[in-house]
Amino acid sequence: MLNLHNGQNDTIALLLDIARQTDSLKQFVNASYTDSYYKGQTALHIAIERRNMALVTLLVENGADVQAAANGDFFKKTRGRPGFYFGELPLSLAACTNQLAIVKFLLQNSWQPADISARDSVGNTVLHALVEVADNTADNTKFVTNMYNEILILGAKLHPTLKLEELTNKKGLTPLALAASTGKIGVLAYILQREIHEPECRHLSRKFTEWAYGPVHSSLYDLSCIDTCEKNSVLEVIAYSSSETPNRHDMLLVEPLNRLLQDKWDRFVKRIFYFNFFVYCLYMIVFTTAAYYRPVEGLPPYKLRNTVGDYFRVTGEILSVLGGVYFFFRGIQYFLQRRPSLKSLFVDSYSEILFFVQSLFMLVSVILYFNQRKEYVASMVFSLAMGWTNMLYYTRGFQQMGIYAVMIEKMILRDLCRFMFVYLVFLFGFSTAVVTLIEDGKNNSESVESTSHRWRGSACKPPDNSYNSLYSTCLELFKFTIGMGDLEFTENYDFKAVFIILLLAYVILTYILLLNMLIALMGETVNKIAQESKNIWKLQRAITILDTEKSFLKCMRKAFRSGKLLQVGFTPDGKDDYRWCFRVDEVNWTTWNTNVGIINEDPGNCEGVKRTLSFSLRSGRVSGRNWKNFALVPLLRDASTRDRHTTQSEEVHLKHFTGSLKPEDAEVFKDSMALGEK
Repeated sequence: MLNLHNGQNDTIALLLDIARQTDSLKQFVNASYTDSYYKGQTALHIAIERRNMALVTLLVENGADVQAAANGDFFKKTRGRPGFYFGELPLSLAACTNQLAIVKFLLQNSWQPADISARDSVGNTVLHALVEVADNTADNTKFVTNMYNEILILGAKLHPTLKLEELTNKKGLTPLALAASTGKIGVLAYILQREIHEPECRHLSRKFTEWAYGPVHSSLYDLSCIDTCEKNSVLEVIAYSSSETPNRHDMLLVEPLNRLLQDKWDRFVKRIFYFNFFVYCLYMIVFTTAAYYRPVEGLPPYKLRNTVGDYFRVTGEILSVLGGVYFFFRGIQYFLQRRPSLKSLFVDSYSEILFFVQSLFMLVSVILYFNQRKEYVASMVFSLAMGWTNMLYYTRGFQQMGIYAVMIEKMILRDLCRFMFVYLVFLFGFSTAVVTLIEDGKNNSESVESTSHRWRGSACKPPDNSYNSLYSTCLELFKFTIGMGDLEFTENYDFKAVFIILLLAYVILTYILLLNMLIALMGETVNKIAQESKNIWKLQRAITILDTEKSFLKCMRKAFRSGKLLQVGFTPDGKDDYRWCFRVDEVNWTTWNTNVGIINEDPGNCEGVKRTLSFSLRSGRVSGRNWKNFALVPLLRDASTRDRHTTQSEEVHLKHFTGSLKPEDAEVFKDSMALGEK
């Protein structure tokens, strides 16, 4: 097979005949590579890779194993090593190389149909494999989504009850969650917004157009595997994924994720967030007041005097320490749960690190305080300064200030860190040169004596020599960096020319070159990350939303859950298909005139129908009955929709459902549905 001429090799058929005559056909056809690099690859894999439908058919007819797994090193997903991961199985190989005809043959042949739900060594199905080979380019995304759609529909027709898209790999990820965790934004958008109008496969849709009027349409999005009520939800995977995940910020802009997060923020998270902001402000005011009015005489710990002021001071100190303990344990919990890498630690965990360091300074201050060390003040003021700096964390609740804070963070991490590294190299290098020059000066004492004599005639005290140690030299050279240096100190040196050359070179490299380069880099950063900063701010706010939601009890999470339970159609076995859906109103000026599957053709009158029927039911038929756990939303139906599975224009009937029906309400339910049809 590795030596084909025009896609053929007559030797293959001859070898198969010989194997058949010697009763070794099965072993011969399924012989595989045994070396570690191509281990498990069979002739069927090679025929599929060569895109040869005739050879694939010939091999399957002669007993080729359609479940053979090629799991050698070349077929594993290993960074830094050449290879191609396709899911190990022949079906996955055909799908990942865009060969739909071979995919259909493997699934529908009469000799040995492939198992569409089969998994490879890491638990990936054919759908997982397609997500893995996606690379976010336009052509690749188009073929992957088309192949994904074809396999999904084909699987539904062959195995109507199989929920192929809900199968997880060994990491517990569905194809949707895998697309989110690997940053495959094109595949992610396709899966989230997939709408299939074919009646037989409509249950595969995750999006349902409720009504459309011109370019405006209202869509219902299935929230399964998306919302935080489920394990490994898409929102959690994106928000808590590594900073190295591509398109991480942009994926949150895909509907319905964008509107879902905004809905959570508007309904309950922002109130909790603003309350936390208010409490933190009070905490910092108490901390600042307690630090300002600290005792200054004697050694700690200070005795409590029987005065109102001391009682308030001690109360403030206790609250300050309790706040530090809270931030310390919150930081420990964060690092244990998230386990961020060193790179993502300073990118995604910027605020958490600052809060944790603030708490460390506070706890160190407490330890020094009870060990009778006045140095506790130094640690306390560092904690105080960082506490006010951490106020920037709460700017993420306000769009403009949040974007501004993100820009500051990016400038510190990108531009300022690089500037500080180069500047410290220059500062240390020139400082050592100046200190060495001072030590080599022969007339240094004479210069100092003449300088002292010059100052005797005045009332001023002669200045100390600021260049006699590395520490003081660094401080003086730093003054030159900010334009506050004094060249008069050159009188104390024998090699004045050398000293002046050193200072001029230092000023040119730092004050003129580095500072202006830093300003230029910051301006470029602002222009470059203007849109990126907005997306990063949205990601930070999304993390805040999910953290707030995770702090709720289970019963509270269900109470604040977004969306509603609706019937969007029927399952393959004819039962009502209930989904937890979230409504998004959209405008599309490019494809608004194309055919859409409409659920409700009268959006303007929908609310009126709800009110009229609800009122008539409550006042007439259901007076005295308990409708606490039941709400009915009858919708207009077309006469042709009585046949559920015959025409494409079938309408799906939405019914709000929040609990189980009582037996006495079942008759009212049937009567109300009949009323809706009239």
